[in-house]
Amino acid sequence: MVCYPNPPAFYTAVADHIRAARSEIRLTYVRLHPPTHWGSTEPASYYDTVLQWARDNSAECASVRRIIGVPERRGVPKATYFEWPRQHQEEVKDLYTYEARVMPWSASCAWYNTGLIDDTVTFLSFSGAGRRQLTGFSVENPQFLAYFADSSDQAWGALEPLDTYVTRHSAPTPHPAGPPPAEARRPDPTAPEPPPHKGH
Repeated sequence: MVCYPNPPAFYTAVADHIRAARSEIRLTYVRLHPPTHWGSTEPASYYDTVLQWARDNSAECASVRRIIGVPERRGVPKATYFEWPRQHQEEVKDLYTYEARVMPWSASCAWYNTGLIDDTVTFLSFSGAGRRQLTGFSVENPQFLAYFADSSDQAWGALEPLDTYVTRHSAPTPHPAGPPPAEARRPDPTAPEPPPHKGH
């Protein structure tokens, strides 16, 4: 087991292993803040490395699958977070080696995250109290990875594809059907009186 005391150390190590991956990468991102909040270069380089690996291996039977936990309240994604998955979908829509699915996340805290490289290396990261705090470790053991791979594959089959999720939540909110509210039906007190009706 190798321990990583901070985000730069963790993300540098994950990126190095991703560059050497053979065919399959499984990732999760379940945090209360989008990846764009990181201030250091290592996390940004890691995210670029994932997509570059997918591009470089697009002609082979390679696969990157990422589960994204999107913070929601009452079934609606947080506006400050939703902009990132929307932009991310636009970025990867033609990258067929890369797939993402959404796990609605209603808890008020982040969760641990996993990076499974082929069938050998498992990375686990844990968020701290601050939005830029993170520690983690890695284990090179196929049996250890198999437990997380099985859990990841089960979750994957139950989740909504990113493009479907983004489309559904980007649609305009429909206006409710039915008669207008009582306030809208009340006469305007400032409107002029109608002329008296004259019979024939």
